[in-house]
Amino acid sequence: MFFEKLSLRQKIGLLSLAKRMMIADAKVRVEEDALYQILRTELGPGVDAPTQEVFGPIDVSEFDDPHSRLVLLMTLAIMAFIDDNFHPSESGVLAQVTDQIGFPRDLIAQAMDIAERQGAIVVEIENLFAKAG
Repeated sequence: MFFEKLSLRQKIGLLSLAKRMMIADAKVRVEEDALYQILRTELGPGVDAPTQEVFGPIDVSEFDDPHSRLVLLMTLAIMAFIDDNFHPSESGVLAQVTDQIGFPRDLIAQAMDIAERQGAIVVEIENLFAKAG
C-alpha cells in the first residue's frame, strides 16, 4: 500500500494507530491480527508501536502530505473492516483521524468504500489459503 514513501516517523505512527484500531473494540480477531502482522512486515524492521502512541491522544500531524494521509486512512479503514464488524469504537478512531486529515467528505467516503471491499478481499484470500492447506 505504498508504504515505501512514508518516513520512519510516519511508519511508526501508522503502526501505532493500526494497533489502536485493532484493539479498539477490546477483541482482537484473527483477521485483524493477521493484517497487523502483515503490516509490521511491510513497514520493515525497526518499526514498532510504542505503548504511549497506541493509547495516547490521536495526533496525525506527522502525516503532512496527501499521500501519507491517504495511506493512513486506507490502512486504518481496512483494519476496521477486515473482521466484518465495524465497531463504534473503531468508528470513533476513524472519525478522529478523518477530522484531522482534512480530506473532503466525498474522498473519505470513496476511501472507506474501497477499504471495505479490500478488507473483504483479504479475508477471501486468507480463506483460500486455509483451504489450500
